Amino acid sequence: MLAAALVASLTGSIWAAQNAARSPSRTDYEITAELDGDTKILTGAETVSWTNGSGETVSDLWFHLYLNAFSNNRSTHLVEAKGKLRDTEMEEGWGWSRVTSIKLVDPDTKALKDLMPSFKYRYPDDGNEDDRTVFSVDLPSGVPPGATVDVRVEWEAQLPRVRRRTGYKDDFLLVAQWFPKLGVYEEGRGWNCHQFHMNSEFYSNYGNYDVELDLPAKYEGKVFGSGVQENQRVSGDRVIVRFLAPSTRDRYDADATGKVPAVHDFTWTGDPRYRIERFMFDPAEWEEQYPEEVAFARAALGEDRIRMRKVDVTVLIQPERADQARRHFRATSAALFFYGLWFGEYPYEHVTVIDPRWGARAAGGMEYPTLFTCGSRCFTTPDMYVPESVTVHECGHQFWYGLVGNNEFEAAWLDEGFNSYADSEVLWRVYGPRRATTDFARLPVDGVAVGSTFAEGKTGEILSLRRIPLPFGIPLKPVRPSGFLDRWRAQPRLTFVKQWSDPRWRDRSGYLSDPDSDPIDTFAWEHVDRSSYRTNSYPRTAAALRTLQEVVGDEEFLRGMRHYSETWRYDHPYPDDFFRTFQEGAGVDCQWYFEDVFRSTKTGDWSVEVSQRVRPRKRGFIQGQGGVFMEHRPEEEEDERDEDEGPWLAEVVLRRDGGLRLPLPVRLTFADGTTDDQVWTRAEQEQETWKKLVFETETKLVAVELDPEGRNFLDGDVSNNRWYHEVDSTARWRWGERVLSQAQHYLHWIGGIGG
Repeated sequence: MLAAALVASLTGSIWAAQNAARSPSRTDYEITAELDGDTKILTGAETVSWTNGSGETVSDLWFHLYLNAFSNNRSTHLVEAKGKLRDTEMEEGWGWSRVTSIKLVDPDTKALKDLMPSFKYRYPDDGNEDDRTVFSVDLPSGVPPGATVDVRVEWEAQLPRVRRRTGYKDDFLLVAQWFPKLGVYEEGRGWNCHQFHMNSEFYSNYGNYDVELDLPAKYEGKVFGSGVQENQRVSGDRVIVRFLAPSTRDRYDADATGKVPAVHDFTWTGDPRYRIERFMFDPAEWEEQYPEEVAFARAALGEDRIRMRKVDVTVLIQPERADQARRHFRATSAALFFYGLWFGEYPYEHVTVIDPRWGARAAGGMEYPTLFTCGSRCFTTPDMYVPESVTVHECGHQFWYGLVGNNEFEAAWLDEGFNSYADSEVLWRVYGPRRATTDFARLPVDGVAVGSTFAEGKTGEILSLRRIPLPFGIPLKPVRPSGFLDRWRAQPRLTFVKQWSDPRWRDRSGYLSDPDSDPIDTFAWEHVDRSSYRTNSYPRTAAALRTLQEVVGDEEFLRGMRHYSETWRYDHPYPDDFFRTFQEGAGVDCQWYFEDVFRSTKTGDWSVEVSQRVRPRKRGFIQGQGGVFMEHRPEEEEDERDEDEGPWLAEVVLRRDGGLRLPLPVRLTFADGTTDDQVWTRAEQEQETWKKLVFETETKLVAVELDPEGRNFLDGDVSNNRWYHEVDSTARWRWGERVLSQAQHYLHWIGGIGG
């Protein structure tokens, strides 16, 4: 690999020169590994070249051994997960990683100095001495600023049965976080090298990867990894495959931002059953389909900012789902186009899309540089968003996480939340509303139940003979669960209703599931529970960004996000970097919003109340010009007015409940079709929790709408945001009929067969 080392050195110098102002350090890897096809044990060796970009002399090196999270039930990951991975008790299929040698390479003589005597496991987050996911070694002399140190590491790893993100299922391999991986040195903080927690992902420096894999020959032509395959050769019953990430061409060519691409991880996959489908993403085809989106981006960002490249897309599909390959490609293209339009082009020549094998679902829905896994099923349609949703989301990670490499341990929302916001925007534009279905025996049926019956509770279990409690805690189960019986019982065609949803509002629904347990800006493993972690990292951040878009304006929002994404490309931003850079790009001072929404648990519920009546005719004693009171008694015919005849006296009361204060538009609509748009300002809300509008109008007030465009996704209850003079009195009866019909069919079923 001498030639590879020279190329790496040269391309590293180019990368450092063009990206020096942004990226603090760089880590390059040369890796060789051999897999035992029977035991799934990897034997590997790597040369890690780390360039110290900090202003400090560094005297040690800290590494991750992620696979040790799956080595036993005492690891921090398994303790936090209560021994389960994806709801499966971890009792077998363990995985581990063991360093057998680590040596310093002398820069002049290339002699090796043993560092194993200083090897020690670290547990900086929780003090769990049984955790083995982080280790360090001391260096004989410090690495000064700007210098590079090379270390040679040899290790063995047992791949786990895939239950979360990585591992094997039969001959299927998804091998991620599989090698000893250097942490990130941060000036003033030291090594940022957290333990592998249940609620955390990854963080590492950018660089180049040169990886050679020695595998059983059955994987010939069916092995794919980050970057591009450089070559492949067969030797006896083995196949040797080499990858470069990024590709040689990408290492030399600057992207649209003027920076040279790099990656911060390497993952690979193999499966003899893969069906390989190859496509080409052409942005010109998408520009023709969405001219208004392109025009808006050009108006907001400038003509010279809209640039995207063609990308080779390889879809690795399972045979039983081969007809979905083009759907995977279209969803991938949708993400490459819209994310590229909004946040800057995808800078690599290739991306690989993986459909995991049946039984390896836990490997799905995960992102790695230039490669990601999806998740699908049979009998789906695009409007069900399967596999479209997960494909758009995971491809979107190529931009957030892939190109803007935030610390996912400490600020997962900078990746997951940004991606959740963007993938919903893409799904809505390309696929429209999502159609809800209900599964019976893994077969989808259109529609959803309007409400729950007691079929799911203890009473329902007894009546349907599913579970009858007996003494001594031994239940009787005459009827086993059956999807077909459930479908017969539910009669979905008669009792279900069609449901279509906007993915952007599904983000809001997710936010409301846990809106105030923790601030968004919380370390991943410090949330009160997994529900809080997921809510804050995904939908709550998406809702916060979508509401920010309304606060600052659409063009300003796009400029702010683009400026942030390009400024921090191939670098490691933290929350304050986002707050500052966004405001620079948007040209808007909204620090108050970031503090209130991202760093507090403030919530808000805005509501409107209206009362109006016809202004009464003069009646009683009215004082005239000379001070004399004159009695006024209107004739009867004067009171006989049309019910819509004015003038009217109206009183509108706006209320705010909670600590969050956001400027909200208010729209008053009158019977003649005219409207009056106002803004309930943040300053007014700081003074009072309410605002009262009292006025007289010749035309009846027929509607008052808080947030009329529906762009405040942080409102805790939007049902009280609108007042209408006329109310739909039949809706409650329509829904009530459905609920009663569902209960009736269930009771008939119980009475007829009892299970």
